[in-house]
Amino acid sequence: MRYQRLIPVIAPLLVWLLSQALLWEPRFFYSSLALGVLVIALSVRYLALKNKIFWLPFILPPALLFLSFISYIAIIVGNFWIQSIGVLLVYLLFLYFRNLYYYFASGAEQPEWSLRLDNLLMSSGFLSAFTAAAFLFNLSTFTNWPIYFLLPSLAVLSGLLFWQFRLVPHPDNVPRSIWLPLLSVLALTELAAAFALLPLNFNILALFFAIAYYLGLILIRLSEGSNLRRRTIKLPLILSAIVILLLLLTSRWL
Repeated sequence: MRYQRLIPVIAPLLVWLLSQALLWEPRFFYSSLALGVLVIALSVRYLALKNKIFWLPFILPPALLFLSFISYIAIIVGNFWIQSIGVLLVYLLFLYFRNLYYYFASGAEQPEWSLRLDNLLMSSGFLSAFTAAAFLFNLSTFTNWPIYFLLPSLAVLSGLLFWQFRLVPHPDNVPRSIWLPLLSVLALTELAAAFALLPLNFNILALFFAIAYYLGLILIRLSEGSNLRRRTIKLPLILSAIVILLLLLTSRWL
């Protein structure tokens, strides 16, 4: 369609306007979430009009990014940080819809767009993991719920974060094994429960969660590429351990 090229610009701007409406009128929170997801779903559907690829899975990454960012905005203070996160959300959605447009348009003829979309999901998945986990870790402050009430939500979040890589950017591919992703979800949930016991700021706890998620994703991708060896996982494990240790030593304990 002749107007498909405008979707990567129009859709993120509409999402940004919804986030601004939320700031002006907090009672618009749930309506803005529903409308934002609707805008994302219609944008993906419109981009896939002339393509035979099953388009529904492509809604998950931008919807998860939008919901996690908006939830994070709801719990932080400071107009500068709120607006910065809103701009980052618009930029990531623009990149996603632009890459998705060219991916749908080129198909198998230009596999580099598939690779670009895949690389974008790596970074956006990390940010989604951080912002969503920060919201869930901080939720106990307002609800006084014990952490085991939040574990199902953290498990679902982990599953969705890993699942988006099973379907995007090749939703027709059947995964060779589901055991490693399932084990990664279980391990990530258990780590989240352990992190929640630490007397640290929810942002630090969420960063631990995001690092653990990213490490699990690397292990899954190495396994699917038949490259899961001690030599290949040594560097990611060492770097993750160093970052977590530095955060533990430099963070202010509550």
